Amino acid sequence: MSHGEILTQKARYRARCTGLGHHASLQHLQALQGQDPVPVAAGRDQARLEAAVFERLGGTIDYCAHPAGVAQVRPGADHLVVELDPKLGPEHSLPEHSLLSLLPTQYTGPDEDEGAPGGIAGVRLLGIDTAGAHLGLVGTAARVTLTGPPSEQWRTIVTTRRTSCQDGNLVPLWDAPALTPFEADYLAADHTWHEEQADHAWVASGLLRRIALFHTVTKPYCVRYWQHGLGWKFELRYEHDVPMDHEALLAYLTHPVWGMPLSANREHCVCKPCDCDQGAERNCWYTLDAGGGRDGEIGIHFRRGRSDRDTGQEYGRLVGAGATPDWLAQALPSHYQRSAA
Repeated sequence: MSHGEILTQKARYRARCTGLGHHASLQHLQALQGQDPVPVAAGRDQARLEAAVFERLGGTIDYCAHPAGVAQVRPGADHLVVELDPKLGPEHSLPEHSLLSLLPTQYTGPDEDEGAPGGIAGVRLLGIDTAGAHLGLVGTAARVTLTGPPSEQWRTIVTTRRTSCQDGNLVPLWDAPALTPFEADYLAADHTWHEEQADHAWVASGLLRRIALFHTVTKPYCVRYWQHGLGWKFELRYEHDVPMDHEALLAYLTHPVWGMPLSANREHCVCKPCDCDQGAERNCWYTLDAGGGRDGEIGIHFRRGRSDRDTGQEYGRLVGAGATPDWLAQALPSHYQRSAA
C-alpha cells in the first residue's frame, strides 16, 4: 500500500473518531508526519485528567445535539480539546454542568458531610481565553481544554459558581497551586482504589478521544454510559428502522493498528436480516476487554426499539437541545419525516 493510501486511511480513521472531517484530518496528519491518527494520551497523568472529564461530561444525563454532548475532539499526545454542545436537554447548559462537575470544592458548613470534595480532587482551572476553559491536574503537565461557548460565558459560569460557593459554605479549590490538605486526605483515605482507577484511566481516555464514533459510524438517538467498577457500561438506543451498525463501531474502537488495545466479544446478538419478528425490540450485548484477566472492560448494549414504539418525546428533547435536521433525519427518521411533511 502506498504512502498516500495509508495517509488517506489514517485521515478517515481520525475524522470518524474525532468528528473533525476528512480534509482537516488529512491536513493535520500531513503536517505531523508519523503521528497516529488518534494518539494515545502521553502518560498516566494525561489519561487521568481525560478520564475525569469523560466521567463528568454530563452529556448522557439528557439529550444533546450530539450523542454524549460532544461535537468533536482534537487529540494531541499531551493535550486534548473537547468541543461541547451548548445545551443539556432543552433548558440547561452543558458547558456549565460539565465544568462545575469537575471543579473541586470543600464543604465547611455545620451539617454533616462525607468528606469527599465536590468535583474532582486535583483538577485546576488554569485559565480562560478565546480557546476555551483550560483544565490541568495539579502537580502535572496534563491539559484538557473545554471549548464551545465564548470566553465570556465560561467566565460567567466561574463567577457565578464562586458566588454560590460563598452562599453554600463551600471553599473553591480549583485555584490552589498545590494539592490542598483536604484533597490529600481524601485521596489517601482510599489510596489503593484511586491508584487502581489511575491505572485504568487509559480506557476512558481512549473512549473520549474517539467519542465522535457514536455519531459518525453509528446513529443512536440516545447514548448513555456510566462507570462500572474499573470499567464502563454503555447503552445505545436506536429507532426501529435504523441499523445498529455495531460491527462497524467495534471495528473502529478495536482497530488493529490505530484502535484501543481491546478485543470485542459477542455476548448475545439477535440481529436478523428480516423483519420476521413482528417488529419486536432487538438487543445485542458486546464486551470489550484487554485480555489477560485485567479489569476495566467495556460493556455495550445495543438496543433497537420495537416498531410501534413512539419516540416523540425523545425527538422533542433532541430538537430542544439543538440537534440539527441532518442528525434528526438519521437518528429518528420516522419522526423527522412526519415533522417535515
